[in-house]
Amino acid sequence: MHTVEPHSHEFPEGGWPFDVEPNTVAFSSAQVVHQGAPVLVVYHDHDGEWQFVHGDVTDDDECLLVCLGCAYHRTPGIAELASMPAGWRAERGFVGGQWTLQPYARSDGEA
Repeated sequence: MHTVEPHSHEFPEGGWPFDVEPNTVAFSSAQVVHQGAPVLVVYHDHDGEWQFVHGDVTDDDECLLVCLGCAYHRTPGIAELASMPAGWRAERGFVGGQWTLQPYARSDGEA
């Protein structure tokens, strides 16, 4: 896993829920990072990377690198997904809504 330079985080009570370091690189959309859009879709990619996005992403959306710790600090509710297996996605209709989890197919054609 790639990481960003270590920097401090203040996590909600209960500590760090993920099994990788807080400075692990993750992906998010510009809508989430710069515009404050809620995280409504989360992918735990087949290769172990995490994505936190506002909804269905299009080619026009800008993908940004963030650290997992900053993503968690911004959206503590993603802690519910910390044990979601690689190759799965979670979706909810609104902040505070129930996450629906399901596996998804690889986009690179591999099984």
